[in-house]
Amino acid sequence: MKKGKVVLGWIGAVVLLMSLAGPAVAADKVKVAYVAIMNFAPLYLAIERGFMKEQNIEVEMQKVASGTEAMAFLAQGSLDAGGIGIGASTYNAFNKGFDLRIVGSAAVQPRKDGPTIIIVRKDLRDSGKVKSVADLKGMKVALAGGPGTTGAYFVARALKDAGLTVKDIEIVNLANPDMPLAIEKSSIDAALVGPPYSDQILAGGKGVLLAKDTAPGAMTTVFMYSGKFIKERPDAAKRFMVALVQGSRAMQGNKYLDPANMKGYLRYVTSTEAAIRAGKPQVYDPDLKVDIDSVKNMEEIFRWAGWTNYTTEIPQEKMADASFAANAVKVLGPYKP
Repeated sequence: MKKGKVVLGWIGAVVLLMSLAGPAVAADKVKVAYVAIMNFAPLYLAIERGFMKEQNIEVEMQKVASGTEAMAFLAQGSLDAGGIGIGASTYNAFNKGFDLRIVGSAAVQPRKDGPTIIIVRKDLRDSGKVKSVADLKGMKVALAGGPGTTGAYFVARALKDAGLTVKDIEIVNLANPDMPLAIEKSSIDAALVGPPYSDQILAGGKGVLLAKDTAPGAMTTVFMYSGKFIKERPDAAKRFMVALVQGSRAMQGNKYLDPANMKGYLRYVTSTEAAIRAGKPQVYDPDLKVDIDSVKNMEEIFRWAGWTNYTTEIPQEKMADASFAANAVKVLGPYKP
């Protein structure tokens, strides 16, 4: 009898403790847009490595075709966050007063030996007709997506440094997979292209390197929040960024290809493990710091090129909010490799 009383007493104590603890707090649901590429890998790992769960956040992922599509949803407030590639349309949206902000960096351009390069036809180089970017005047230059894209920014910046404008060349909107054949057939003179198509062109002998690292360190892909998310759920927005930074830190250096990370990448990207292992690792700031200077430079270049529908500089506060990434570093502490 005494034994039974002890058991009952123990059960009662457990029930009492549970009642005092109260019900579990429901997870915050955050709707996120993403393009299925490695640029936004910190997000994938934040989910798959359990960092979002630790922050009591449940992520609902929505795959989109482009950053432009994602921005429309963010501006409407129907999505909370998203991974975006910065283009002229991004700044046009800011200028129109769309309620969204850049809150963190995604993949950034390497400081040296970046994968995206400008290739010129070998016959033009051999003849001496094209020795530098300045010699591209009047020539056909291929860009995936055409004017106003992230790739167009690289070319425009190279042209400006060479004393030319975008009007001095003929921009050809051409998909990356079509560029090797276009170079081979001489239907274009030069192209901005990255792996594996750049490797294919160089290996084929019909094209040679003309310029690289035209925008070293540029923050060309970012994480954005909707204004609604920032204003109505600031605490969830802060915790979401903490998890994102944890995701970025989990893939730094030789941890990039860890099995747990690879599993996370392949859950979301349209690639293979072999392709990811063979490719050059993307570069991610461990703190996902917002590079305001990069944001302003891209805005300036797109405006200079005439690819925006406005001509007056946009105030910084209308484009970015660096406080969320800064807060994440306060919570997690300085990054230690």
